[in-house]
Amino acid sequence: MQEPTQNDMKLLIIEDHNIVALGLKTLLSSHDGLSRIDNATNARQAIEMTVAHPYDLYIIDVELPDMPGTELVKSLKTLSPDSAFIFHTIHDEFWTLRQMINCGADAIVMKSDDPAELVNAINTVLDGGSYFSSNYRLACQEMEQYQELSTREIEVLQLIAEGLMTRDIASRLYVSENTIEFHRKRIMRKLAATNMAQLVKEGIARGYIKTGK
Repeated sequence: MQEPTQNDMKLLIIEDHNIVALGLKTLLSSHDGLSRIDNATNARQAIEMTVAHPYDLYIIDVELPDMPGTELVKSLKTLSPDSAFIFHTIHDEFWTLRQMINCGADAIVMKSDDPAELVNAINTVLDGGSYFSSNYRLACQEMEQYQELSTREIEVLQLIAEGLMTRDIASRLYVSENTIEFHRKRIMRKLAATNMAQLVKEGIARGYIKTGK
């Protein structure tokens, strides 16, 4: 079978809200790289359409009436392994963000993003790259800030609060200094701290640092 050219790409939009699907079709109708744009309103229909003629590119909502979009991607990858998959969603819950990236999406664009981000995502994945929109990256940063610290990260934070240097903490915990630096950077991101004073203050506020005997 002849490989599709850059200007002969077929797109399937999987979106159960008709007004959103229509808006996407209107936005992308003049895209030079797309020769055909179809729409499916649920996962079952998308699978049936893919069996009939696989698409080169899929834009998928995470929340579909009959199957999570993340599960649908897994099914479609089996039917059309060379296709590219873009999530287009309003959901920014931390578990959804994880599921989208873990299922192998090539791009993720939030519905709160500027429409140009979706066009950029399409151009990037058609060139073989990956694209993650500005609001998706922001949501991921916020998600990491509010993650709980692991047991080892709490140990490292406590020792930092006690005034130990990186080499001393590494010696105390029998790990390398690089490992301690890795933990320290993750702790700072999770606690949204930009310096050591903030780190300790936030650690105390969240109950991670013991201040009394």
